[in-house]
Amino acid sequence: MRTAYKVVAHIIAAAVVVQAALIAWTMFGLIPSFESGVLPSEPPLTAIMHGEVGMLAIPVLVLALLVISIFAHAGLRWALWLVLAVLVQISLAFAAFETAWVGALHGLNAFTIIALAELGVRAVAHAPEHVPGTKHVMRPAV
Repeated sequence: MRTAYKVVAHIIAAAVVVQAALIAWTMFGLIPSFESGVLPSEPPLTAIMHGEVGMLAIPVLVLALLVISIFAHAGLRWALWLVLAVLVQISLAFAAFETAWVGALHGLNAFTIIALAELGVRAVAHAPEHVPGTKHVMRPAV
């Protein structure tokens, strides 16, 4: 289970990096349109993908990480912090449509999500094998 935790946490961090690439791709694709005075009639596919990853994939992965952390007996604190950071991230995204400068906080919070995911990996990698309060069962010699 600890390996699953590490893999899912790395995937979360990678998904945030993919989101950053998607939104950069979106903006660099829109700038020439703005310069020529053409406004797109609908959001670019890359912007939609950015939203889908952020609203669907990452929250599902974070909830899966929370469940894994419970079974792994490690990384629960980091998983809970990640849940909070993702909730803040989604809230900032919606708030940024009303107040543009909040978008900067949305971008900064993305780094928080990456950091929390990777700190969780480190914590799980260095967590003790023995979990206090668990019953030890003797196994027969082979």
